[in-house]
Amino acid sequence: MAFSATDAAFEGFRLVRRNPMAIVVWSVLYFVLSLASLFASAQSMRGMAALTELLEGMESAPPASFQDIVPIFEAYGQAMSHMAWLMPVSLVVGSIIYAAIARGVLTPQAKGLGYVKFGMDEVRVLVVSIVISLAAIIIYCLALVGVFALGAIAIATGQGWMWLLVVLGFMAAIGLMIWLAVRWSLAIPIVVAEKRFAFFDSFGMTQGRFWPLFGMAIISGLLSVVIWFLSMVVAMPVSMMSGVSMMGAMGASTDPAAMLEAFDPTNPWMIATAVVNAVVYALMVGVVYAPFAVAYRDITGSTPSAAVSD
Repeated sequence: MAFSATDAAFEGFRLVRRNPMAIVVWSVLYFVLSLASLFASAQSMRGMAALTELLEGMESAPPASFQDIVPIFEAYGQAMSHMAWLMPVSLVVGSIIYAAIARGVLTPQAKGLGYVKFGMDEVRVLVVSIVISLAAIIIYCLALVGVFALGAIAIATGQGWMWLLVVLGFMAAIGLMIWLAVRWSLAIPIVVAEKRFAFFDSFGMTQGRFWPLFGMAIISGLLSVVIWFLSMVVAMPVSMMSGVSMMGAMGASTDPAAMLEAFDPTNPWMIATAVVNAVVYALMVGVVYAPFAVAYRDITGSTPSAAVSD
C-alpha cells in the first residue's frame, strides 16, 4: 500500500502530543547518558592532562629508548579507557528509545511509561542495529578501497582524467550509503511490530519505494534541524552560564585543562545544559524515527493496536 511521505514526516510531533510523558521519559534516559558522558569525558581529560605532563617532561629529557616511551602509550590507553564503556551504553539507551518510538506509533495503547519497556523487543532492536551498522561500515570501507585504488592508479599513470573517476567513485560511495540507509530504514519497525529478528526484510518492503522514503527522511531531517536551531535560543545562554565557552573549549583540544573545565560534571550549569540538550535530542530522535514506523504501518496496511506481549 502507498503512504504519504509528507504526512508521515510529522508523526514525531503527533506522537509527543498524544503522549507527552514519552518526551519526559526519553529525556530522562538521554540525560542519564549525558551525565555518564560528562563523567567519562572528565576522567579522560584528567588522563590527557597527565599525558601532557609526560610529553612536556620528555621535551627537556628526550627518551633514550623505547622503554622510556612506554609510559606515554600507557597514559594514553588509560585516558581512552574511560570512554570505552560509553559506546555500549549509548547503543542500549538508543535501542530502548528506538523501540519505544516504534511501539508508540504501531501500538499506541501499549503499556509502559512513555512506551518504554525492557524486554526482548529492545534486545532484538539492539542486535539488529549492531548487525546492520557493522554491515554498512564494511560495505562503505570496501567502497572506499575501490576509490583509493582508482586514486593510486591515477597517481601511477599520471592521467589527469582519472581523477574524475576518483571523484565520481567517491560520490558513488556516498550514494551507496544513502541507498542502503533508505533500504534498511524499516528494519526497526519490522522488529518491533513482528517481534522477530529482521536483518534484511526491510529490503523487500522498501522495494520500489526509495524516493518516497528518501523524501520523507529529508523532511523529517530538516524538521530536526529546525528544532536544533530553535533550541539554541535556550541552550546557548544556559551553556554560557556554566562559565565555560563550550565551543572554545572544544576547539582548544590541545589544552587538557580547558577541556577538563568544559566537561566538569560538578558544575550545576553544565548539568542544566545536559538537561536542555537531553530534551532537545529526545524530541529530535522522535521526529526522525517515528515517520519510518508510520511508513511500515501504511505499507503493510496494519492499524494501530494494543501491544502484543513477547
